[in-house]
Amino acid sequence: MAKPVTVTISHELGREGAVARLRGGIDRVRDKLGMARMQLVEEEWQGDTLRFGVSAIGYTIRGTLEVEETLVKVEVMLPWLLAAFAEKLKIGVQKQGQILLEKPKSSA
Repeated sequence: MAKPVTVTISHELGREGAVARLRGGIDRVRDKLGMARMQLVEEEWQGDTLRFGVSAIGYTIRGTLEVEETLVKVEVMLPWLLAAFAEKLKIGVQKQGQILLEKPKSSA
């Protein structure tokens, strides 16, 4: 049985700013996945929603990333064999999402 995993990440960029930041950071995500022996195999933006697929250890995990005005919601369904990694996945997605969405530091 698949295990649903949902992560929400707050931001202060507004919907358009967050979408732009996420679209611009997709190459960094690919690099991080590659270091963990995973690969982004599907990537389709429909408005403010990204439908994606990540291949890892013989499985393709599909999910969605929805951008709202003050938060981003990521939802994936983990196959039961990978359900044990749900908490680690949540932590990793939260951390990388915050890095991509943090406001640029103003130079004084």
